[in-house]
Amino acid sequence: MKMNRKYFKGFGYYAKRILDLYNYIFGDFPPKLKKMDYENYWKAKASFEFSLRYPVFAEVIEEGSSVLDIGCGNGATLKFLKEQKNVKGEGIDISQEAVKIARSKGLKAFVADISSPDFRITNEYDYIILSEVLEHVPNPEEIMEKVKGKFRKMLIVSIPNIGHYMHRLRLLFGRFPIQWVYHPGEHLRFWTVKDFKKWVNYLGFRIVDICTFTGFLFLHKFMPNLFADSVIFLLKEIEK
Repeated sequence: MKMNRKYFKGFGYYAKRILDLYNYIFGDFPPKLKKMDYENYWKAKASFEFSLRYPVFAEVIEEGSSVLDIGCGNGATLKFLKEQKNVKGEGIDISQEAVKIARSKGLKAFVADISSPDFRITNEYDYIILSEVLEHVPNPEEIMEKVKGKFRKMLIVSIPNIGHYMHRLRLLFGRFPIQWVYHPGEHLRFWTVKDFKKWVNYLGFRIVDICTFTGFLFLHKFMPNLFADSVIFLLKEIEK
């Protein structure tokens, strides 16, 4: 009986995975917001507090370091790093609602539009984080240029991977990949892992390491371009 229960439990898990895959490939995903507005976006996402990215960040960042989180949202990343690594953190975000939530957690956060030509980073930090941010702005090349010379140890960037096998299958059946949560206008730029490697090198950065944390079984570690949902890149500037 124990073997039968274990068998059916395992069967149920894989049956659900297959059903989820089918729904993603052929399903419709109507927007949850009528228009793309980051104030309403963060009102809807206010309770978000944890991502599997955060422990990876904590492994990289040294105790007591200074950190700038660009696109900090509700401050969940900085809160985690403050609790785990006692960082001296600052955050910036375009949403007043998000910054208000971050400040309510005791975090140092400011409203700023990073896509504005006038945006500047005035201080230097040990680490700068761009966690699932670059895909949201129309001019990520300008953002990458503005972080140059502003981090002493590492630039930490995470992006969703448009080359993930589920997105490829959806395209194969004539549907565009779904990478957004509330509105299709969330993401303006798209990269595969291979594309991003070339892109950052072209912009004057070298890749120190690549970390994956979600994806298909263990395969995301060995074939991230195909099996990783999202990827973290640890970057430094190329010395001239």
